Amino acid sequence: MRKQGFRHVDRNTRKTRLINNGVFSIANAVSGRRYRIIGIDGGYGLNSRLCAIGFIPGEIFYVSGVSSRGHLRVVVKGSKFAIGRGMAERIQISEI
Repeated sequence: MRKQGFRHVDRNTRKTRLINNGVFSIANAVSGRRYRIIGIDGGYGLNSRLCAIGFIPGEIFYVSGVSSRGHLRVVVKGSKFAIGRGMAERIQISEI
């Protein structure tokens, strides 16, 4: 039997609620604009990996390029990184 936990919540209702509050995922970001990280909706592994590269709540960054099916290129504190779509869906941001 599969255990039902927090990660198995219907994500469509959560996205609708967040978009109404001006917060959305980084996967919906537009290239060239500046954003602020609001939160990370992930487990310990994702949080520690993103924290190691500088993605912490409150940090300002900008998207330097967006691939239609793959990764997003972002610049945080002068360092360039590529974030996959799976990670990008879990990072909540707001536009500055």
